[in-house]
Amino acid sequence: MTHLRARFLVILAALGLCLLSRTQPTRGDEAAEQLVLATYKVAGEGSTATCIAVRHETEGKEGHNFVVTAGHVLEQMKGDTCTLVARKRLDDGRYHRQEVRLPIREGGRPLWTRHGRHDLAVLPLPAAIEVETLPFDCLPTEEQLAAVRVGDALRLAVFPERAEANAAGIPILRSGSIASHPIVPVDPHPVFFVDTTSWSGDSGGPVIHATLRSPSGGPMVIGIIRGMRRITETLKESRFVERRIHYPLGISEVLHATFLRTIIEKAVEEKSVPEEDVTEE
Repeated sequence: MTHLRARFLVILAALGLCLLSRTQPTRGDEAAEQLVLATYKVAGEGSTATCIAVRHETEGKEGHNFVVTAGHVLEQMKGDTCTLVARKRLDDGRYHRQEVRLPIREGGRPLWTRHGRHDLAVLPLPAAIEVETLPFDCLPTEEQLAAVRVGDALRLAVFPERAEANAAGIPILRSGSIASHPIVPVDPHPVFFVDTTSWSGDSGGPVIHATLRSPSGGPMVIGIIRGMRRITETLKESRFVERRIHYPLGISEVLHATFLRTIIEKAVEEKSVPEEDVTEE
């Protein structure tokens, strides 16, 4: 009887530990915070969406900061400037919102570099704009992507329906998982799916792996949100009237961030970063 009681207590303790581990909340980490702080809202007439700031540095040369987003975000903006919702951390820990004008065209000519085949673009930031950035190695090589698997957990920093986490313009951190296979090679599979709903304003949002890290220890940005996957139903209400209804599938389309490495390097070689002053709004 004593033996059976001891076995029962052991089983009970094991079940307790199992339940405890399942009820413990999952904590964030420094990589998620780095992602949030380097993610910004970019707004212009005709388009408001999400972008991240990436810094490219070459030994012996001046470093450059870039805005990284979906190509259609910048193409749909009208005029020569847009607004970047930046922020500054104050001594008391608060963040002060700073909306600055960002040049996107010069004489009608785009200042950004677009990928030749995919909906991705990078825009050089004037040196006068101070932002938190992610290092260039946060964008993985195809070899590094070989460690990514379908079902892996992800995090996304976005502005769904243009909503901000607070008045300082901080993005909203969301989560999901990779819903398609295979991930590599990237050329025949430039887009992968994430099991999370995307909204207007999410385009250009960075997607990081929940556990994999860049060589410098920061977040690994494996993709940039292109848009949502949906189905469309056409209802014929009369001989002359049809009504179309769009149903979101709760799936986001994401472009591989690997493609950004080549266009940032191209932008460094071919474009000079604007040096003109920017004005805070």
